[in-house]
Amino acid sequence: MCRFRSSAPAAGLVLAAALLAAVTAPAFATPEDALMPLEKYTTAKAKNLASAHRSRLLKFSEEIYNCLPWLSVAPAGLGFPKAKDSTADDRYLSTWIYIDQREDPAFAALPQERRVSAMFSRYGVDMLRRMAALSDVMDDGDVTGLSVVLSWLKPGTSRPGKQPVNETFALFVDKATLVDFLAKRVPPAEFASRSKFTLFDGLDPVGRVPLEVWDDSFNSTFKVANYDPPKGVQCQ
Repeated sequence: MCRFRSSAPAAGLVLAAALLAAVTAPAFATPEDALMPLEKYTTAKAKNLASAHRSRLLKFSEEIYNCLPWLSVAPAGLGFPKAKDSTADDRYLSTWIYIDQREDPAFAALPQERRVSAMFSRYGVDMLRRMAALSDVMDDGDVTGLSVVLSWLKPGTSRPGKQPVNETFALFVDKATLVDFLAKRVPPAEFASRSKFTLFDGLDPVGRVPLEVWDDSFNSTFKVANYDPPKGVQCQ
């Protein structure tokens, strides 16, 4: 299932070690397995957040699982990590998503930073918007901000004789900046400058890349043919 068609103008990771271990071999989690286990948190603040919001995060994980079947949350990919290089115990509500992006000539023709911008605009912004709607989590004073991690297959690496490799983009942003960005009070360029983000090319850290953000409604409007959510599930 190919998930990218160009519609753009002109065309903490849970744990750093865990991210690097998984970027070339994605595994897909059940809604409960998507939650970061309590024993993986290293501070009382983080454990308290995970305990207090477990039921809400489980419901959110179920919504992704049932309503967005073209996306998969990584095992232990939903929780409250710190930004990779943070020295303070600042915790972010974070969701790590695998995108079913198969080989596509238009996507492959884009420079790497343009692929990042396209994926973040299409999937990252919508996921941040969905997380920002979790008002009980957003209102928790111990939550510094929100984070989204996106992984997709790097073009050209799924051919015969090639080792499949993922490109993985991780972004962390404080709550105030995100709220103002979603309300269009902060322009995309300023949002990008205020956010912390990094790119991995397989196992190799690329670091910060130019990021453009544009409107893309795909993730909120796309429907899978002949698929209906389970009975009783209401999708937003």
